[in-house]
Amino acid sequence: MGQLTGKHGDAANALMQFYQDEAQKLQASGSYFMAAVALGAALETALLAYMLVEWGEDNGTGLEIPDKIGLDELIEAAKKFDLLNAVKFRESKKGAACSVENVIHDIQRIRNSLHPGNALRKSFDPLSFNATQYQRIQKIYNAVLDNLLHYI
Repeated sequence: MGQLTGKHGDAANALMQFYQDEAQKLQASGSYFMAAVALGAALETALLAYMLVEWGEDNGTGLEIPDKIGLDELIEAAKKFDLLNAVKFRESKKGAACSVENVIHDIQRIRNSLHPGNALRKSFDPLSFNATQYQRIQKIYNAVLDNLLHYI
């Protein structure tokens, strides 16, 4: 296990901002799939940063993080501590609102499509990932951040 401290929280916040900035650049260039992958990395970093800053520092110590932690474990921890239900996700203005827990894995699935074996097994074509699909991923990401900010 590795121990991460408040200083790592600051670095995680900077890393999250980097991924968000890259997503914006990639979106502007029309590279929607890679922009979504960058948001996936930002999501993972946001969840980790929240846990580092809010929980690690609250305890006055570092936070024990397993050496191999992934987005799936971070999402499950967020669900366990009910961090994804305060702000709802709405697909469209006319659509019903749902818990972010119900859609957060959509970001993970797109991010995981970066792996060639995963993309080939699921017949995923990154060239077919378009602006509309990216905007949905971006809305989910923003809803996750709104939920995390709700608890700060």
